[in-house]
Amino acid sequence: MTRPCLRKLKIADNLESRALSFAKSFHEDIKSIQPLTEEASGRKYFRASHDQGTFVVCFDPSTINGHPTFIQRAQELKNANVRVPEILKYDEDSNFTALEDIGDCNLLDVPDFYQKNNIVEKVLLLLNDMQSANLVNLDTTFEMGLESHAKKFSKILCKEFLDLDMYSGYKDLYKRMIPKLLDQKWANCHYDFERRNLHMGADEEIILLDFQDLGFGPIGIDLAGILIDHYYEINLELVSSYSNKFAQLSKFDLSGDEVYEYALWGALQRNLRIMGTLTSLYIHKNKKFRIMDLPRIISNSATVANEIGESELSNFLSNTVLPKFNERIKVL
Repeated sequence: MTRPCLRKLKIADNLESRALSFAKSFHEDIKSIQPLTEEASGRKYFRASHDQGTFVVCFDPSTINGHPTFIQRAQELKNANVRVPEILKYDEDSNFTALEDIGDCNLLDVPDFYQKNNIVEKVLLLLNDMQSANLVNLDTTFEMGLESHAKKFSKILCKEFLDLDMYSGYKDLYKRMIPKLLDQKWANCHYDFERRNLHMGADEEIILLDFQDLGFGPIGIDLAGILIDHYYEINLELVSSYSNKFAQLSKFDLSGDEVYEYALWGALQRNLRIMGTLTSLYIHKNKKFRIMDLPRIISNSATVANEIGESELSNFLSNTVLPKFNERIKVL
């Protein structure tokens, strides 16, 4: 039987106690505080309750893209008509922030999401506003990170987790991928613009979360985040249809075919990175709450690769990586 690590339990208990203390400094009549769902980012969230309602407490000790960046970006996005949670209080010394509680209805909870054209269009409109917002001192490290992102898939998922050797043409894939990404239209990029970071408020208002890591990058990355989902089998006809819709409403002069190609190449780069990241969280931090998402991501990535002519990668994912991964997770 696996025994809990006492040190980890003490740290978690201490953090919850500190979160409660911070919550009471904002509203003295706190009745309870409850941890919210853990996310891959490592930020910790709690819901504080009192007689008049609730608010959310966030703990983020990050020295890069922490609370000060979150607060700055929140105001800039608000100025661009992008709905974000209201910031109620920030304490620099404790690394806690009190935020408006927007509820638990993220878009993962919307059944048949991609058949709800009006909601998807609202998301695409929000993406358009976010991409064109006036953001100061925006990071532009995407190109520098491409090599390390490539290694996350090959070295962490394939070699370290599955003990697989990469196929011979993998290095050549990135020679073709890089210009397909760098030659896209670039704009403000969330890098994790997916349904779990989009909540639905009153009157189907779409609210954006976890935007402190915004950078400057190819628009296909965020298009992929919302159009090529980790929880649905990819439907290329729907991706094409919504690519045409985005081209119509975008502030950039783009054709539907351009948007479709951008989204597919963005999906391939994004998914290769994410497959390595989620595996690393399991191997090095024993966080397996997202590892079971990988079969769908692997399968969708194979479909994307085939659609853009990368048949060697598609076959490697479908015939080698996916079967080996499914065998490996049986013993987790």
